[in-house]
Amino acid sequence: MSHFSRIKTSIKDFEILQKTLKDLNYKYTCGKNYLYDSNNNLQNVDLMIHNNQPNMLGFSWDGQEYNLVTDLQLWNEGMSIQRFMDKILQKYALNSILNVSVKEGFKEIKQKINKDGSIQLVIQRWN
Repeated sequence: MSHFSRIKTSIKDFEILQKTLKDLNYKYTCGKNYLYDSNNNLQNVDLMIHNNQPNMLGFSWDGQEYNLVTDLQLWNEGMSIQRFMDKILQKYALNSILNVSVKEGFKEIKQKINKDGSIQLVIQRWN
């Protein structure tokens, strides 16, 4: 029996996902990658994160978004899965906003991380 868990996300842009992981200092590989669970079952993923335990964490496209795929029984990231996902999704949202803003002619002026973990972003555009 497989122990893989698929955690739904709102991640749709592969390039922004890659930038997000790079910004958070995660090493990863793209392409045909395989994860292993605690029973040595295989799961194909589109992007595999190289963490403390190799071949244990990745993202897989479901036709609409990228889902996090992992064996929660072997989770060993030094933080909860919820905290990990919150970190990824917050940085992904920031990168998405910056990506669209640049395309619309805006420039990032200031970025501040508040004590509560929220991010304050100031952008501007000159006509």
